[in-house]
Amino acid sequence: MCSNEQPGELSAGNLINDDLPQTRAVAHVWSLKTARSTNATAEQLIASGQWDRNGMTVIAAREQTAGRGRLDHTWFSAPGGSFTASFISAVGAGVAHDPTLNGWLQMIAGLSVLDALREALQETNLQWVPDPVNADNSLDDVKLKWPNDIVFHGRKLGGILAQMVTLPDDPNTVAVIFGVGLNIAVPQDELPIDAATSWRLITEPADEGGRPPAERVMDLLAARTVRNLEGRLWQFGLNPHGYAQNLRKRVTEECWTLGRPILVHYMDGTTGSGIARAIDADASLAMTDDDGAERLVRTGDVGVLPVGD
Repeated sequence: MCSNEQPGELSAGNLINDDLPQTRAVAHVWSLKTARSTNATAEQLIASGQWDRNGMTVIAAREQTAGRGRLDHTWFSAPGGSFTASFISAVGAGVAHDPTLNGWLQMIAGLSVLDALREALQETNLQWVPDPVNADNSLDDVKLKWPNDIVFHGRKLGGILAQMVTLPDDPNTVAVIFGVGLNIAVPQDELPIDAATSWRLITEPADEGGRPPAERVMDLLAARTVRNLEGRLWQFGLNPHGYAQNLRKRVTEECWTLGRPILVHYMDGTTGSGIARAIDADASLAMTDDDGAERLVRTGDVGVLPVGD
């Protein structure tokens, strides 16, 4: 699939061809020694005409030097210690451009990563480390912080950035890139903020079998994320509005944000605060603001933080 004629980060000299065996069994894989941003590299692959629309494509990087989060925030990556990968899938333009539906693409990615983390936990014979403080009064488990973070007791394990790329040669299809960043083998003193955590800090061996290497965990996570994304995107494409109802129920169950005070950063620079109440039919967040008014916060418009962050 790869050739010596590929430009820039996709060139043969930057490729790793003998890693991620489980992921290579289920997806087209471009594994890079280094990348500025795997999402930007994914855009480059699509623009070059080399993207294979049949099945999922994964672009992974051992080192990411200029990762992006939502609202142009910088995403921290530790070389060799962070999971940094972008997953590319073809999605029908009717779904991708429908504002009543496209917010669920971000939620599909979040749920798929949650499930991948739990599956990797079981397959590596690990268990969650009991949270000693339990300040948020929740179970020891990973959860979705609406709209795009993965948290463990409110501490950020990772984030997801979904973006759409229009295909000029195919008006009926859109390429959707899901960029996923997770702290895997990052020690406490190297985490970018106090409110962050890593896989190594929140898991422990369930018996005397020991801990698997980070490379195996990352391969498992990528392969399981592919399978989970493919399954959900397929069901979403078959029956968008019906499947959105199932997604709404699941996201409500998995959403750490609900019932908590939040601070909303709108795209125009203004802020608002209140209590997160519910997930709406279009995947937006229903909140009660400090004046008692009911408001909807949409996935594409804002960043949401717990009060105090």
